[in-house]
Amino acid sequence: MSRPVKIVSTLIPTERSGEYLWTDQAAGVGHFAKYAEQRSGAADTHSMIVQLALEKKAKAAAPRDRAIIHDVMSRLEEEAGKPKRLYDQPSKGVLWGWEVSAYVVTKAIATGTYMLAMALMLSGMLEMTDGMWWRLVIGCTAFLGLTGVLLILDLDRPERFVYVMLRPNWDSWLVKGAYLLGGFGGVLACSGAVLLFGLDRIYLEYLAYAGVPLALLTGVYTAWLLKQARGRSWSEDGLLEAKMIFEMVVVGAGGVLLMASPGILSMLVFAILMAVVASHAHGTVIKPQLETLH
Repeated sequence: MSRPVKIVSTLIPTERSGEYLWTDQAAGVGHFAKYAEQRSGAADTHSMIVQLALEKKAKAAAPRDRAIIHDVMSRLEEEAGKPKRLYDQPSKGVLWGWEVSAYVVTKAIATGTYMLAMALMLSGMLEMTDGMWWRLVIGCTAFLGLTGVLLILDLDRPERFVYVMLRPNWDSWLVKGAYLLGGFGGVLACSGAVLLFGLDRIYLEYLAYAGVPLALLTGVYTAWLLKQARGRSWSEDGLLEAKMIFEMVVVGAGGVLLMASPGILSMLVFAILMAVVASHAHGTVIKPQLETLH
């Protein structure tokens, strides 16, 4: 009686060489993928052109030269016949680019300035005049509006933002963040209405009790959004929320200074703090995308 034969197949991974689909996407992924796709077939196209040129040259060449050309062509065919990696996990690549880095900064300016100003006011350390209120509301609304524009730019198509709002996936912090942005924007709009229609300023204080936690959550939610990207170092960064709050406080301090005491010196301090936060935010967003997946 013959014994059953156990057949074991082993997949031997090929070596990484050259550029191929998804292995090294430093050229771009996501809405930058069009640039990577243009480069993905560059190596194969180049080899094919060389072979065609050699074949044409061989037809008109002398016998001795023809032998050399055929030898080169055979070597190219041997190389082409070797197994190559065509699919692999993306080891790195920029999925979120400058739009996300910039919107982290503009969001930090809007939320940090409002949060610090209201915290100082509610604690009795800052007395808000009408001029300061107007500068606060207009400035924060402008930067929050710019945040929304950058977010829509990152989505490529504006209708996607409408889709996110009308068909929400509540497991995604992109959706939750969009509603937080809307809620904080609503507080700013109501504050502007109080100022515009000359209503009792106590309503501004009432709005601040809702606005401060909304500002904090709006400023921090990007950390939870980034942490949903499994395999990147964001998901293992326990200080990511603290980094976002740090950015809010730093640039918010510059915003409060500019609001309370507008002038050249205040503008210079604000610009320096904004540059520091922009550099930090850029590193936070871009650097993990250039690391190998783990």
